[in-house]
Amino acid sequence: MNWLAYFRDNLAGAWQVLLGRPEGLNRLDTSLEGFWRSFAVVVVVAPIAFLTLIGEEPPSADPNVVVVPLTAARVFLYGVTVLIDWFAFPLVFALLAPSFGLGTRFVPFVVARNWASIIISAIVAIVHILRIFGLLPIVVLPYALLLVLAIALRLSYVLVRTTLSVSITMALPIVVLDFLLSLVIWSVFDRLG
Repeated sequence: MNWLAYFRDNLAGAWQVLLGRPEGLNRLDTSLEGFWRSFAVVVVVAPIAFLTLIGEEPPSADPNVVVVPLTAARVFLYGVTVLIDWFAFPLVFALLAPSFGLGTRFVPFVVARNWASIIISAIVAIVHILRIFGLLPIVVLPYALLLVLAIALRLSYVLVRTTLSVSITMALPIVVLDFLLSLVIWSVFDRLG
């Protein structure tokens, strides 16, 4: 198997789905093997997500702020939290999908969601990269993060509508559930970290 072509095709399919084009599903590997392989995408998402942790550190150029270096324990806890967040929603949705008649669309939805997470994570990472290199003032950071959150939620909504072929009233609770579940998981990380 040509892994580079496989990666490219699935990522291109996810991009089309995020644009609301159902034909993007044809480029995704929605076989049972493809379903399980899509979870390996976390290997790409985790380093991107790590930029968030680095971007949260206070700027070292400010003499009034003591910079606390990242500890191995905090990095480890962050990695565990990424994994918990990665698997939590698919597990919860696996239990709920059949009750709403979405069991047959579960696999394509999760595959698209997993691959699309690379794109969504990269969009969020842009803000943190700008912050890390000092190109984004700290006072602007909350507004930039709010903007990328809105973009990520919009893309998630389009993905849900496109892959599950559901109404707005069904799509919104799915997106909200996904968001709230992540919010709870990361709140626990913030308390422990």
